[in-house]
Amino acid sequence: MIERRELLIAGAGLAVGAAARPAAAQRHAMEGMAMPMSMTECIDDCIASHRMCLQTAAYASRKGGALATAPLLAMLGDCAELCQATANSMLRESPLHKILCGACAEACERCAQECLRHAGDSQMARCSATCRDCAASCREMAAMDG
Repeated sequence: MIERRELLIAGAGLAVGAAARPAAAQRHAMEGMAMPMSMTECIDDCIASHRMCLQTAAYASRKGGALATAPLLAMLGDCAELCQATANSMLRESPLHKILCGACAEACERCAQECLRHAGDSQMARCSATCRDCAASCREMAAMDG
């Protein structure tokens, strides 16, 4: 069964399963679209952060202990959902995408900081770095004129 995310990506002109391709390949596939490169990069970063937060929440739940606290799992879930909504808004070229990018930047930065508290764990360190990248892209997108 095709996942909703794959359908959204396919609807944006990418082949189904593009989420599994490296970000550079996704960017290259989107170059022919009418979106500025910074927007395609931001979309890629949001999708990567969405995926990483969901994977990290599952990992933290399995690992247990200090990683499986309700606030951390809620933060990861909220960040994942906001990243997905933000990517979707840009793919739809919604006039509200800058507002969502601002909120996503804030959520990703908070998530990155929380994951950094567990940076001794490689999964948590990767999640922190991915969220920081997304926060930077979304801040840039939210600040763009036009």
